[in-house]
Amino acid sequence: MKTRNNQAIGLLRLFLTLSVVMHHSVLAYCVFGHFDPRHYLLSTAPVIDRERWGGFDLLVRWNDTYFMMLMFFVSGLFVLPSLQRKGASRYLKDRLLRLGLPFTACVTIIMPVAYYPSILETGRHIPFPSFWLGYFGRFHWPGGPAWFLWYLLLLDILCVLTLLLLPTLPQRLAVVPDFMNRHARSAACLIMIAAFAAYLPFVHIFGPERWLNLGPFFVQGSRIGLYALFFCLGCAAGAAGIHHPLFQRDGALARHWLLPLCFGALSFGFLIEESRNLPDIQAIFLVFCCMSFCIALTGMFVRYVTIVPIWVEHLMGDAYGVYLLHYATVTWAQFYLLPISWGAVPKAAFVLSVTLLSSFLQTRIARSVPFRSVPFIRRVI
Repeated sequence: MKTRNNQAIGLLRLFLTLSVVMHHSVLAYCVFGHFDPRHYLLSTAPVIDRERWGGFDLLVRWNDTYFMMLMFFVSGLFVLPSLQRKGASRYLKDRLLRLGLPFTACVTIIMPVAYYPSILETGRHIPFPSFWLGYFGRFHWPGGPAWFLWYLLLLDILCVLTLLLLPTLPQRLAVVPDFMNRHARSAACLIMIAAFAAYLPFVHIFGPERWLNLGPFFVQGSRIGLYALFFCLGCAAGAAGIHHPLFQRDGALARHWLLPLCFGALSFGFLIEESRNLPDIQAIFLVFCCMSFCIALTGMFVRYVTIVPIWVEHLMGDAYGVYLLHYATVTWAQFYLLPISWGAVPKAAFVLSVTLLSSFLQTRIARSVPFRSVPFIRRVI
């Protein structure tokens, strides 16, 4: 049976998934968006509409300061308890099934379908079979949102290898949530210092926007260390289990969520106003925003989520499937709306609504497949 704290983290994970879908749904309508007909991967999104709204720029920039880092943190919370319960061999097998198999399916089937509208928007009438065959070579094999899966799997593997070398590490890390709960300010300062160390060298080397890739294995170069840090932070925070006082309604996260939210909002204001032409200052405020919003949102969900309705629990269970399946619906809906003059906000609302309805429906159908026919479907999504 799920406890209220499991529900709080589960609802946080659902919120992050919905944020990802919303993020992708509005990218076509941001003022900063541009489409490169000569090289579609240099566009800011697979489809760019002529109708824009500046409010979406703020929404996208705010999301970008925290949501993927928080997804790595939440993913890390359950790693050590799961490893101790299953053992290294079974844990890795489950991770390969849960992350590796969907990644393979995404980059070979779902993402070619999702990126095909980009080719159509350029005016090049390439049949889909020809595009699909060239997708793995001359069209450069973009992985889209599936990049999160392979990098998380890599971090899981590194975590298992670390524990094989240091088998007593989980017991040692069990004191970390105690420290976070009893010395919240000191813990926040230490984490902030670690975040600067994890981000500033990479943003100096790669710049803030550059994506690195080897085939379909894409990752944003400046955030390699930041993603790993938040995953490790999640592993440490969850070392004593999700029932630890840190994740209770009277724990440090729940008690102090408002202050980091205010600090994050102030930092975000400086990020968008004062650091446009100062990349070093921009990097500093990005770390402030990242840390503040991650702490604030986690604390807010732990503080206020007690019992959720059954239908919300069903949505929480379908969140991973929505993440895997949403992108193709987003890009095709945006593409078909290109000639229609509705305005940016109605278009984005339509894309978001259609995508959520379609993705949840597809996930529910996939999970309804008889277990004996396809035994791994329910374990994957």
